[in-house]
Amino acid sequence: MKKISALLLAGAIAFSVSNCGERVEVEYPVFPKSKEGRQLQKFLGSIRNVGLAVEKPQKSLWETVFGAGSSFIDQMPSKVFEAFDKETYYKLIDLSKRADSINEAYLTLTGITKSRVKLGNQLGAEAILHIGYQKPYTECGSEMMVDYGAAALKVGGAIASMATGKQVDTGSGPVSKQTGIRYMLIPLDATLIKVETGEVKKAVVSNPAKVDAGVGNLDCPSVLDSFGKALDEAALYIKDRLSPKVKTEKIKVFKDDEDPEVAGYLEDGYQEITGETPSFKKAKENWEKADKKAGGKSWGAKANLGTYYFQAGDFEKAIKLYEEAMKLTGADKNYVRELRKRVEAAAAVDDTEK
Repeated sequence: MKKISALLLAGAIAFSVSNCGERVEVEYPVFPKSKEGRQLQKFLGSIRNVGLAVEKPQKSLWETVFGAGSSFIDQMPSKVFEAFDKETYYKLIDLSKRADSINEAYLTLTGITKSRVKLGNQLGAEAILHIGYQKPYTECGSEMMVDYGAAALKVGGAIASMATGKQVDTGSGPVSKQTGIRYMLIPLDATLIKVETGEVKKAVVSNPAKVDAGVGNLDCPSVLDSFGKALDEAALYIKDRLSPKVKTEKIKVFKDDEDPEVAGYLEDGYQEITGETPSFKKAKENWEKADKKAGGKSWGAKANLGTYYFQAGDFEKAIKLYEEAMKLTGADKNYVRELRKRVEAAAAVDDTEK
């Protein structure tokens, strides 16, 4: 009898250890703690898959920046896509690379507005972001800029002088120096259109970037070098207004269950997010099967589904599922409670501006 009890206890311990979960990297949205953040969160819901349509630049406008006949103008749409694809929460789909299946007329703002549902179905997109341009400009100038190296030398010399009681020579070079500046405006005009409802949210870049030639260098920075920085700043401005920031954390995904069939579905879901082409959507389908097979009694399935909705930005549903998981037998309540707290923190916005 003691031997059987020992075996049962060992089995229970083994199951508990095996069900501690495997950690995977999970991205989730973080919205600004402001009125604008609350509005953006309400507008987006759980939107993650976004088609990006970049308008072809009007050559006559951009030749004033790059010069007549510049081949760089034709490269601008791809450069714009690259700028938006950096560290973005959205899973972007480049519409320009779907020319074989998408009529070019659809890629104008008017075309997208009229054909958004058809485009959404073709692309698997929940929203479409159209990027157009207003009138660009660039000019050169100069400003006084601080030479932080010279400033640090001065401070270090002052400290050494005080410590030794002797005057330490740090040179007579000025701390601030006249420096060449290029001002460049990349006037992106962005419209985010929800496929399902046609609702829109807009943002326009109207402030120029300021690119310096290096402290003390009076030369005007080159157009092409300045363009890269100006475009990154313009894209960041748009992203700050039309998308949340993305945060990544390692979160446990649970794979085991006393029912082998339920455990199989949990394992399949785990494999979907750790394979060569990770898909949380496919993982969700497996975890829903696990939840159904268990009759809603698998806390691992509930917790995993909560994590799916966490990364999708549906914080309310994630919290509900984590709470359901904690009520079930065998749940790692402390860990799931921590997950719920993370979601609550991500969902919180400043309610002072209503």
